[in-house]
Amino acid sequence: MPDTRLVERWLPIAEIGIESMRERGSMTALPATYYLHVWWARRPLVACRAAILASLLRSDVDRERFLSVLGILGDPVVAKERIAAASRNGERLADGGFGYARAFGYSPSESERDWVAANTVGSAVVLDPTAGGGSVPFEAVRLGLQAEANDLNAVAALLEYATFDWPVRHGLAVLDEFKELAMAFVSRAESGYEGVFPAEPEDVLISGYLWARTIACPYCAGLVPLSPNWRLASGGLGVRLVPQLGGGPGTEGRACAFEIVEAVEQQSEGTVARGDGLCPYSDCRRQIKGDEIKAQAQAGRMGEQLYAVVYKQRVIVKTKTGRKREKWVRGYRAPRPEDDNSAQIQAALDEKLPEWGAFDFVPSERIRKATRPQNPSATACPCGATCSRPANCCATAPAWRCSGRCSKRTVPRAN
Repeated sequence: MPDTRLVERWLPIAEIGIESMRERGSMTALPATYYLHVWWARRPLVACRAAILASLLRSDVDRERFLSVLGILGDPVVAKERIAAASRNGERLADGGFGYARAFGYSPSESERDWVAANTVGSAVVLDPTAGGGSVPFEAVRLGLQAEANDLNAVAALLEYATFDWPVRHGLAVLDEFKELAMAFVSRAESGYEGVFPAEPEDVLISGYLWARTIACPYCAGLVPLSPNWRLASGGLGVRLVPQLGGGPGTEGRACAFEIVEAVEQQSEGTVARGDGLCPYSDCRRQIKGDEIKAQAQAGRMGEQLYAVVYKQRVIVKTKTGRKREKWVRGYRAPRPEDDNSAQIQAALDEKLPEWGAFDFVPSERIRKATRPQNPSATACPCGATCSRPANCCATAPAWRCSGRCSKRTVPRAN
């Protein structure tokens, strides 16, 4: 039997690329592995399955069957062209225009796994020594193959156990155990959160709190929230700063309130650019040098301020067929006084940290100050500047020039 693999002769790059984009095209329809834990640079599942199959199968296998095992049950290239044409004409196609579900959600049948085994060159074990989030071994297991995975990062290793090792070993018992643990965790957590976050209506879920770092303006003593821009979402939604002037420069009460606006021209300009800050108070408006920002941060005087709250609200919408459907819509609102619980959190931390430190739950080792490595071929100029020169100091070596302002040139002496 020839040892030539399919990947050496053919691979449907365009189809795999389109399906990989579909896999990540919707934040509400991502693979289940994405929701287990955030991991860097997760590889698309369909691309991993294609790479595994094409590396193992003979070069003369049925290519249509190959695409079917990938879950590509149509022609994504033609579908993409059809979608583009419909978009130009302002039309909307049913089923997203593809006519079949995203490929990553397709699980090969038993007969397809048997087909893979029958057409694999030799006996196969899929090894991924740097498996990360586990996309490659996960797809190998779905194909009925033996998989070995590893990662130096303990979090990644735990993800791999939970993604494919435990489900293979214990089946649905893992799901039952997870649900039981999750319910116990939520029960304990909810009681601990009581009184920490303000109550919200039943049809509103808070998604996040947006904070900005703050410094004190060295000229007017106003609290300056730092952000390069105040855009929240596409379409012009953003934030407008409402500076409270207090009694004037140098007085107390100089802080910014915030409003949510719906047009770009209503948004406030950024308060930091290229390392320098800009005071937003109308009676100051001075530039704040980057060195001043760094100095306040290094001295522990940089603070934070809540400027927007992100939420999802449940609404009832009508479909084209007239049926009612529940939908969660993202929105933003300006912070209210009760949203800022930083003082309450700090008090709770002050109470808990001694106990956590005693049990070594939080790191307490001092981080040594980094020292910049010295250039072994550096030469000190009489003016105080440090200048580079060749390490082979000899009479024929090129002259070095002072990196300071004295423009001194010297030719090193021979040893």
